[in-house]
Amino acid sequence: MDKLKQQLHANLLKNPAVQIKKSVIWKFPVTIYTVSFNRVKRSKMDILMKMMLLTFEKTQIRRAANLSQLLLVEELFIEDLLKKMQRTGLITLEKGSYKLTSRGHDQLNTGIMEEELAEESAVLSYSPIHDEFWSEMTEPLPETDGELPLYRYGNHPNNLEKDRILEVLAERGNGEEEDGFQTVVAAVNSFDQQKMEYIPCLEFQLYNKEQDKFYARVWNTLLQRWDETFEKQIEEKERLIWRE
Repeated sequence: MDKLKQQLHANLLKNPAVQIKKSVIWKFPVTIYTVSFNRVKRSKMDILMKMMLLTFEKTQIRRAANLSQLLLVEELFIEDLLKKMQRTGLITLEKGSYKLTSRGHDQLNTGIMEEELAEESAVLSYSPIHDEFWSEMTEPLPETDGELPLYRYGNHPNNLEKDRILEVLAERGNGEEEDGFQTVVAAVNSFDQQKMEYIPCLEFQLYNKEQDKFYARVWNTLLQRWDETFEKQIEEKERLIWRE
């Protein structure tokens, strides 16, 4: 941490008009969550599947052989599609006849077939102060001497909901596959808080003589960049005090 502080100190003083009035080190909390979720695989419904669903909607079909004769399609092929439709919840067998489910009606109307994939899990890091999700921490944080004080303006509620996590996972995980299928994050099943990590930050309170301006710079060691969120908060609350 001392080496990093020296590097940042030297970088800030490249402008001869800048003076460092104060530098401090503190930490802020990041919450680690494990999330369980499901994707669905979407694809355009082919003509044969549409014809089969339309037939089930209008006609009583009891056996694959009947549908094979009606559509002039190989019976084994029809049987495979029937199994797939039942597995994905598009049709059900009621009183000996195949019927469309509400899911089947919806997908027939949109022309898009959805197949639910196996449950997945992910690790998310969330900062209540920033109200942002960050990538999982894989690099070790810089070592510090002794216990650091908490960020002085860090009292922010942690009110996460499934819809917000679903939005984040969708932004990261949705995409087109090579074969034309689209995989989409469809549902968050659960999210559980695992632990809190505390991220060190280096804060510099600066004065520019040429501009007669006081301002703050804060280096976030997790993001490895200057953090505008902290800088704005500190300046809004303390800039007038610095000038006094």
